[in-house]
Amino acid sequence: MAQRSPLLTYGLPIIGAAALAAGVYMVADNRPVFADEVPPRTPVTAPDPLAATAYIGAIGVTEPQGEAIRIAAFTGGVVDAVPVSVGDTVADGDTLFSLDTREQQAELAERRAELAVEEARVEVLRGRVATRRAVLASAEARRAAARAQAAAAEADLADARNRLRTVEQMANPQAFAAEEREGRRFAVQRAEAAAESAEAAVATAQAAVDEAAADLALLERPDGSPGPEIAAAVQRADQARRAVQQAQVDLDLRTVTAPTDARVLRVNIRPGEFAPAAVTSSALMILGPQGPPYLRVEIDEVDIPRFDRGARAWASPRGNAELRLPIEVA
Repeated sequence: MAQRSPLLTYGLPIIGAAALAAGVYMVADNRPVFADEVPPRTPVTAPDPLAATAYIGAIGVTEPQGEAIRIAAFTGGVVDAVPVSVGDTVADGDTLFSLDTREQQAELAERRAELAVEEARVEVLRGRVATRRAVLASAEARRAAARAQAAAAEADLADARNRLRTVEQMANPQAFAAEEREGRRFAVQRAEAAAESAEAAVATAQAAVDEAAADLALLERPDGSPGPEIAAAVQRADQARRAVQQAQVDLDLRTVTAPTDARVLRVNIRPGEFAPAAVTSSALMILGPQGPPYLRVEIDEVDIPRFDRGARAWASPRGNAELRLPIEVA
């Protein structure tokens, strides 16, 4: 059997060892170097690192003393202004935020104009009452004059008939000339025509009185209460007034005010955003009763046995571990 070459026996292992060493060097030389990064906030640490086991940490959130008030919008719309911010103290009736009101203001102006027209119509109709009373009084005066003329015509007719009867009943008809008798007959006929004309004038005057009374009754009843035309005009004015009130309510609903004295805890709406008139997952604004807030703390279950209600405690805002606020355990 042929002997193995010394080159293969010793050369290949040496080459493999050299390649391995070169690979290790290259990996070590090309390893990335990471610089130490500054933490985003200072970690919360115990005052004494040697006594760290004497402290426990927890995460907490602030809450109001009473029930929080979740503010919503009465109607949907684009937010026009938010005059309050978190931490502000508001009184009952103070504006929290308002929606765009241009459409509602135009509607209110139109309804007020309609109300002004209807109220003017009522005043015009009421002003016509005196005129129609005067027309009725004039018609009644003309009726009285017509009746007086009719009475005078009746008296003239009775006189003419009496004069004719005197002639016709005389024992000697020849005592009066024929012309005298005919004249008295014609006088009776003229008196009868005058009486009939006077009665017609009385009827005409009575019709004028009835018409004037009917016109007046449309504005004023005999007992002095408003007539149908004024009553209808008043109803239209009342309807227009209610429309103004409704438009005013619609305008007022675009402004959301504080329901009570409180403190603003959260604001989730900004000018230009749309405020829906619906229940949302996050309220548009949250209010809480005035006074110092409570801190609700969640302690890990493994630290509960070490919790001491009478021990000192403090709280640090997120991102500012150097600031320590003393707190009392309730």
